[in-house]
Amino acid sequence: MVARPASPFRSANAAELSSDAKGRVDIKQYYSGGLAYKNIEPVPQSGFRQMGGTWRKGVWRKPLVDRAITSPSTAAGPHTGTQTIWTGTVAGTVAAVFVQNLAINAGTATFEMQAEIGGVWTKIAGPFAVASGTPETRLGAFAPGAQKVATGLRIRATFSTSATVTIGVVSAFFEDGTGHVPRFAELTTDDMDAFVCVVTAGIADFFTDAGYVGSARVAAVTAAMLPDLDFYTEGRTIGLFHGDLESERLFLATVGQLQDWRRSLWPYDILPTADLGGVYAKTDDKWEIYLNWLAPTDQVYIVVTVNGEQTPGVPVPDALGDPVNLSSGTPDWALFATNLQTALRALPTLNNGVTVTQANAASRSRRLVITFGGSLSGEEYQVSSLISNTSEASALATHSQIGETDYEAMFSNTRGWPGTISLVQDRMGYARAPAVTGAMAFSRTGEYFDLNIEAVSDAAARLDKLRSQTSETVLHLKESKYTLAFTDRGAYFANNRTIERNTPLNFVLASEIGAQPNCKPFDLEGEVHYVAINPQGLVNYAAGGNQLLSIIYDDVSTSYTATPVSLLASHLVTKLTRSARQRSRSDLDASKGWLMRSDGRLVAGQFIRNQEITGFCEWIAASNGLVREIIIDGKNRLWVAVERGAERSIELYDDLIYLHDAVAVVPDLAGVVTALPYVDGTVLYAVADGFDIGPFTVSGGSINLQDAYASAIVGRWQPPRFESMPQVYVTPGDDVIMRPGRIHTAHVNIVDTTSIAIGANGQPPQDVPLLQTSDPVDAPPPPKTKLITVGGLMGFMESPTLVITQTRPGKFRVRDYAIGAKL
Repeated sequence: MVARPASPFRSANAAELSSDAKGRVDIKQYYSGGLAYKNIEPVPQSGFRQMGGTWRKGVWRKPLVDRAITSPSTAAGPHTGTQTIWTGTVAGTVAAVFVQNLAINAGTATFEMQAEIGGVWTKIAGPFAVASGTPETRLGAFAPGAQKVATGLRIRATFSTSATVTIGVVSAFFEDGTGHVPRFAELTTDDMDAFVCVVTAGIADFFTDAGYVGSARVAAVTAAMLPDLDFYTEGRTIGLFHGDLESERLFLATVGQLQDWRRSLWPYDILPTADLGGVYAKTDDKWEIYLNWLAPTDQVYIVVTVNGEQTPGVPVPDALGDPVNLSSGTPDWALFATNLQTALRALPTLNNGVTVTQANAASRSRRLVITFGGSLSGEEYQVSSLISNTSEASALATHSQIGETDYEAMFSNTRGWPGTISLVQDRMGYARAPAVTGAMAFSRTGEYFDLNIEAVSDAAARLDKLRSQTSETVLHLKESKYTLAFTDRGAYFANNRTIERNTPLNFVLASEIGAQPNCKPFDLEGEVHYVAINPQGLVNYAAGGNQLLSIIYDDVSTSYTATPVSLLASHLVTKLTRSARQRSRSDLDASKGWLMRSDGRLVAGQFIRNQEITGFCEWIAASNGLVREIIIDGKNRLWVAVERGAERSIELYDDLIYLHDAVAVVPDLAGVVTALPYVDGTVLYAVADGFDIGPFTVSGGSINLQDAYASAIVGRWQPPRFESMPQVYVTPGDDVIMRPGRIHTAHVNIVDTTSIAIGANGQPPQDVPLLQTSDPVDAPPPPKTKLITVGGLMGFMESPTLVITQTRPGKFRVRDYAIGAKL
């Protein structure tokens, strides 16, 4: 047998490259990339593997509609022990019950909502805590999509001591219509409870890895607000922000009670004020100058300085206007005040709004009053005075009334509220305010709700604009070596190392490429990455951004530089509407930037900076699923909202499984699995006691596995697919010749693999049998780690490619491969 040479490929770290790079062997990433990385991700050490699957955790909620309650009745008490404190009658499905201002007059109590379903009282939600003196408002809800037909509602309470009860209004809701695309927020409490908050119009639902745990009512959140809704999470609090929403917060009321969520307004202390073009009340600025002299005193000349501008010496005159001797002459004080007024009005920045009057003070003393009125009103001035020609007299200036304008609050129901916030240098930065789109308000250090810009200490709050005249909108604030501000037209950094109240912030332009709204900049491998805004700007930002950039600080140039990192995968990194960072989860993993597209596709970018590795691949949701929302929770796990026709599921990504939208089940003795959360006609696969079996078609919410199994994982399946870069003939002179050829052999090193299919030259891939005669017949097939060789690959085409995929579910990882080709 004659050995045939083969070209080995070990690195896959460039991942999927654009088809525009076909034949571009001069690109250094050419031989470490491929034309398709679908549900395939690079392994930094060598090769690639299938991406993970997902667990179904629930669905997102349809819009809430009022359900009429008849014959509501409150039992005021007094009550002891456990009692029914309210009842009402309903007819139809019930998804949630909203109780407002429930109060007791003594001790503490817990209460829960119940519904009468088929004659049986069933818990809706609870327990919720209430204490005397503090009325409570709570929403109790069934899990999204799990509403029940009920005939009655009631509230049961358990009291610590004898108490009477008052209840405001009780409302009921049912789900109806088409669910709006939700928004996700994550919160990890100090007790390490990791929540994902799923916000839809009017309601926030909370999930943990165990599934749904509770809800809160956010009636002011409308469907139109959802795409631009922003969040801040810390401790046990989730803040909700939007330009049209008076900022709200949700907080976990009781430690360990994961269902007990309260809602209140964001507790702003003092709001920043600004000139927003309205008509405002103004106060004149007033100064008093006390002119004192000794006896005897000759002529006196006074010099007054206003905001650094100085008058010439103005003498005290007599009635004829000549300088007068104060010891022997008769000063004309009214004329003196008029002359000083004239001198002040002649200063460059003053006008006829300034007036000067005079009055008696004491023996050998006179009081002058300078008033900044008219168009000069509403502003504070700095005034000083001196006697320029003698030391026998003095002129002491004192501030008697500070001029100010009663500007309006920059945040209000009339002017709008901040649309985004971020923690920067232990200050809370508020931005994207409709009233002044280019403004940023920074809270007092360590006091996130204090926005009192009138305070003067360096730790006090401050209000800044990128430019005095700008139409840019500040979309994101990011803490880095220097504070970064991203707008729709560029990226800026403040070259102040610290933010101080009394030191102006100097913002320097770092990039003229603006940032995409709702795509948070994120850190990966010590670099800040951000999504470039849609080329049409804010007018069409919903279509998504078209590029990922890395912005890095250069100590030599003392500036930031923005560099595109996604050009070789431009076909994937486009239409981006959401971004999320995930840290490395294992030794075979790199840090990822997850990028969601407006068309429902999900892209993952892997980054290893010190090896200059950047690669993008695509995770495809099985059954033609469209990804509508993503987030990384506090335990570094990816959550996705997936839309499949009329099905809308919330799923938790897990790289240890390969089925999508999966649930764990226990079949009956005949192998039948019932009560599945899938619509009829859904094609499913199963991993039962370690065996990969399927496909099965759902009928009546069940499937038949055809045999008894102790347990199984049931879910959808999306085959992974890798396609190599085209193989081309390169001459000794480095010329590339594109001509028909054929890949005839593939040598593939697999690791822990149970299913693999290989094809080439445009022909369908064929499953490669991995079973051996030595494998046990009464146990699941063991994963194989070995070299497999497939020869005699059929087909003939210009620039042939190799395809490695699966035709049936199973574990899948390729360490390296080699291609034998005739070109």
